[in-house]
Amino acid sequence: MNQLKERIRSFVAEATHNKDDQLLDILWIFSYCLPSKTGYHENKKEFQEWLVRICIRNLDKKYGLNLIAVRYKMTVLDHFLNSTPGFLSKETFDEDCKLFRETLVGESSRILARNVKGPRHLPELDKKILFFVLDYVPSRIQDSMDRAEEFREHYPDKYYGLSDFLVRDDKEAGNISHFEIDPGKWTYIFNLLWNEALKEYKYQHKPREELGRGLPSKLRRLLPQYKEYSFWQLGDELVKMGIGYWTFFLSSKGKIDTTFIIPNFIYEGVKGHKTSLPRIENIGERIAEIKKGKAEKAGREKKPWSLEELVEESSEESTQPAESEIEASIASNPEVLEEGLELLGNQYPTPIGKIDMLYTDKNGNFVVVELKKGRGSHNVVGQIQKYMTWINEEFGESKQVRGIVVVKEHDKQLEYAAKGSRFPIEIKIFGRLPPIEENIKYCDRCRKPNKKSAKYCVKCGQHFWM
Repeated sequence: MNQLKERIRSFVAEATHNKDDQLLDILWIFSYCLPSKTGYHENKKEFQEWLVRICIRNLDKKYGLNLIAVRYKMTVLDHFLNSTPGFLSKETFDEDCKLFRETLVGESSRILARNVKGPRHLPELDKKILFFVLDYVPSRIQDSMDRAEEFREHYPDKYYGLSDFLVRDDKEAGNISHFEIDPGKWTYIFNLLWNEALKEYKYQHKPREELGRGLPSKLRRLLPQYKEYSFWQLGDELVKMGIGYWTFFLSSKGKIDTTFIIPNFIYEGVKGHKTSLPRIENIGERIAEIKKGKAEKAGREKKPWSLEELVEESSEESTQPAESEIEASIASNPEVLEEGLELLGNQYPTPIGKIDMLYTDKNGNFVVVELKKGRGSHNVVGQIQKYMTWINEEFGESKQVRGIVVVKEHDKQLEYAAKGSRFPIEIKIFGRLPPIEENIKYCDRCRKPNKKSAKYCVKCGQHFWM
């Protein structure tokens, strides 16, 4: 252990002596991406690929380095890892991570904190972002402590994770290591506070191998070709200032989560700048109002598809629910179509187009669902037939395939087109009638139609005893 400690100390000290800030940033990013022992050892190739990606994101934003320059810098870390046998082995992983981070703190933290850009050198946007972060972090620390107090019996730790904020403790040292923040949720608040429009950037990654583990090969083919990871401008601006880093977490099953961290030693070094930054009066009250408005909006958006509301809607097109809203409602409440449906995915990608929704029924057979907001045209039958044909060719030897077309109203052309289909197609109408009567129960007090599984009426609140 002493030999390894000296090897790490010498490596970090050399980078510090050479004032190689870019290499030090890479070492810190590496240290924050290490916490998962199983993820690191069982997905080493994936870990290495993502370390390069995340370092490029950070060093591009902070220094303007391109891929080649970043990769060249990372060869120094590669050489250290390859020339230090046993470092980060399964047996010593946790101890090595702790030793590596402690060495970084001792040798380089003062340099990185000193290199943070002060308010005088920041553009107006970055001054606003910095003030917001410095004002918001302590309030979220207090919130997490309040939550911990509420759950003290079950969660004895000092801090409690929030949906947008997590305090990471160095328990042995008895202090805070770093904060994890959700830039997306923080951006939402910031934009409304400052009347700004910070952007979100998407990164596409092909995750079929990692997401499809454990699934039959034929079902794995139905998984999307890529997943989008978000990088927010708020996080990028903090990287430019030297306040924090983009990092990632790799699980044992190969699942990637990108996150943003603010090291506590940097936060402590810059929190005194708050008094010299532009501020918003009554910022706490403003944030509370924004959160309340967002919660109310989310509640309205998550409201289940109400059959009665669809019945009572006026005939004007502008008042009708959008097709995407109907799709989201059915996806979350499939029993309004049929009992026992399990969603495989909505907007499911295939080589011939995207299926609105793909289910399996209670017998394990495939059910293809297509939605038409207005009058159902007979053309939708051709569309759904091509999807059913593709599903049948891929999986038909063991499973049956049928279709459901959901429309507001239909005519004889649609009926006859469905009857002539090679595969069974059922037409379900929303609007004037419930999609399927046997899956609905009516409240005996107000006659409100409810889902069959409902315990209380969604309109008057009456308890259903049966």
